[in-house]
Amino acid sequence: MELKSTAQIKPTTEDLNQAAATYDLVTGVSQDVLIESLVLRCPVDCSDDATFSGISIQTDDTTVQVFISQANGVKANLTAQSQLAWTGAILLKAGKKIQLTIYDGAADDPTVCDIVIKYRAVASGGYLA
Repeated sequence: MELKSTAQIKPTTEDLNQAAATYDLVTGVSQDVLIESLVLRCPVDCSDDATFSGISIQTDDTTVQVFISQANGVKANLTAQSQLAWTGAILLKAGKKIQLTIYDGAADDPTVCDIVIKYRAVASGGYLA
């Protein structure tokens, strides 16, 4: 039997004005989900921030799956109202996470980015939390 899964949207936010580290954005719950797209919108200009050098967004799988690479997430690409986007297909297993990594230091000012993830449950009950 073929599962006809409806596309779902999971919005979240993350502030880039915090210590350089890796932060959990969402976790796959109950069943696997298929990630179809991810968009990050930066509200302010980070391109001239002192210690902050950029971001990346990836899974925490043993073999990491990358949505936004460190090269694409450099601060020069994070100008006011800029959007970084990924489209494709990545299977996120239940219990695995999508994480955002901040490199080299915090953004100079509060920088709460909007992140929207489009996904489908692979089996009934799968979702992102």
